[in-house]
Amino acid sequence: MARTAAQLAYDELEAASAVTDASRTLGSLEHLFWLLDQNRSFHFAVTALISGKASPDDWREALDRLQERHPILSVGIEGRPGSIPRFRQEVGASIPLRIVEGDPNADWEGEVGEELATPFDPAKAPLMRAVLIQGKRDTAFILVAHHSIADGLSLAYAIRDTLVAVSGRQLESLPASLPQEEILGAYAGQEAATSAPDQQDSAAAGKPATYRPLDNARPKVNGLRLSPALTKRLRARARGEGTTVHGALSAALAIAGRRLSPAWREIPLRVINPINIRPLLGVGDNCGLFVGATASVLDGKGVDFWDLAREAKTAVAAGQEPEAIVAHLSAIAGAVGNGIEVSTAAEFAASTLAHEAVLTNLGVLPFGGRFGRLKLETLWGPAVLIGMDGVQTVGVATVNESICLIHTSHTPPQGLLGAMGDVLVEASR
Repeated sequence: MARTAAQLAYDELEAASAVTDASRTLGSLEHLFWLLDQNRSFHFAVTALISGKASPDDWREALDRLQERHPILSVGIEGRPGSIPRFRQEVGASIPLRIVEGDPNADWEGEVGEELATPFDPAKAPLMRAVLIQGKRDTAFILVAHHSIADGLSLAYAIRDTLVAVSGRQLESLPASLPQEEILGAYAGQEAATSAPDQQDSAAAGKPATYRPLDNARPKVNGLRLSPALTKRLRARARGEGTTVHGALSAALAIAGRRLSPAWREIPLRVINPINIRPLLGVGDNCGLFVGATASVLDGKGVDFWDLAREAKTAVAAGQEPEAIVAHLSAIAGAVGNGIEVSTAAEFAASTLAHEAVLTNLGVLPFGGRFGRLKLETLWGPAVLIGMDGVQTVGVATVNESICLIHTSHTPPQGLLGAMGDVLVEASR
């Protein structure tokens, strides 16, 4: 398969500097996320449930190897609002590891909620921490990261890398990640100012978001695993209906949400869909912030499930086009410019990223099963909130042939995931 211009550009940048020092100026999206985190905590978590145990010393050693593989996992951020911040690498700043004795299957959701309520100090390296819940025979392993240094797939790959290291295998070191716009410079000659998709424009035109109180409250987190049989049926039915699993999940979220939330019945539902742009950038499994986003507006009133799923697919597909990705990043670069204040960044996000829900899908993960004496059973994530009032976030990851859904919110409609599951069962018959 021919490589894209951006991938070739990344290869050249990588070859020109096999950089293991992650110190550099933040890219525009990294910069925006750094500012938003100072308005309301903006970090996230991914959790693995694992059969088997390893010693705390083994996990500590594996995390050290993980930092050697990914240089950005040793940085803090220096700078002040109104200026352009920089990553500063600190050698010897180990990833904190908190160990909890308990029932991994029963306790992981509460621990994720606790971590989301605990802010990072962005000036202090590293901007990642880990939680290990040790049961009698099983383990939950949680990675938490500041959103300026990583996306959801970064933490999924980091969990895999940690399991590889715990199993005794070596980890190959990777070069320090680059800002995505530096890699996307290959598209600079294109119409970067092209307007975003119509669905994004419609979403942004709605009522601006309001932010939650600064109370450090712990959000509610819960997970639902779809069986391999249901996952297989859903995938086949979505393909036959001319849509995607993500489109089907979007439709289920809209329909289930309207069943449970009177407020959602009165408005078009604005859903933010983060987009994985690693294939476009050619960055592989590197840890960094390599995402775009698009918004879909879903009604769900009197609309056939599969029609709604096809609408959602169309909205997301438009946002995956390279021109749309460049336009989205260009708008963010124009907003942060040479430095803005936290309040200005928060106002920008409240107007352009206003939403009722986030559906963040890591897709089918290319790993699972055994890592030596450990077996990865399920993976939950991302669990993330941006601090806006009333938002429902559903994270999706498919591992071991099962879709795993995680719901995160301060104000969750009771039973949202269960209702989504019911809708998917009905639709996939």
